[in-house]
Amino acid sequence: MAATLGWLAVKGKDETAVFAELDLARNGETSPRAKRGFCLTLPSGWFVVVARSGSPLLVEDAVLPLSRGCTVVSVQYDATAYSVATCYENGAVRWHVEHAAQADDEIRVLVTSGSLPPGFDVLHARFESEQDLADDDGRDVDCFVALPVELAEMVTGFEYDFGAAAYGLPAFDGWKMGEEVIPRAASRRLRRRMARSARPWWRFW
Repeated sequence: MAATLGWLAVKGKDETAVFAELDLARNGETSPRAKRGFCLTLPSGWFVVVARSGSPLLVEDAVLPLSRGCTVVSVQYDATAYSVATCYENGAVRWHVEHAAQADDEIRVLVTSGSLPPGFDVLHARFESEQDLADDDGRDVDCFVALPVELAEMVTGFEYDFGAAAYGLPAFDGWKMGEEVIPRAASRRLRRRMARSARPWWRFW
């Protein structure tokens, strides 16, 4: 898995509608693998937009309006600091899983809310076992930082490390921001958050 990554996946709304709401446009570029500024429609119907961790496209102010009439899963991950996955449905948060250990005694801490998807408990048990093994071996490893990402992968079927060929597709398609720097769906609150970019995205105080 990449050291940092960010993406959102939409089901129930096509690429044209997603691009219009987020003020994105194709730029004619292609890539055989996932990377920032590219997108892909999976055979399962999920439309994936790869951005970056901390992108304004992934904050609630942009994703919540996008989720009206569809389902959106967003992911932000930094291997050294945090990971978060959130599912939005019909303009509301359906579930949220976040991990941001700031000390050794917080490594197993997850902040969760909403109706977690089936399979979460099994996934959590697996990560508990992996962390136990790492601790027993004396390895300074935070296994839980990958859990929100894997949960989102389980729900959407999209894995960042897989190339387009893994989905039977030729390439990811490139996108660019439109005329507006901030998505049309974003509110004034998002603009204030962007202005305070020096503050970690996961802190709301």
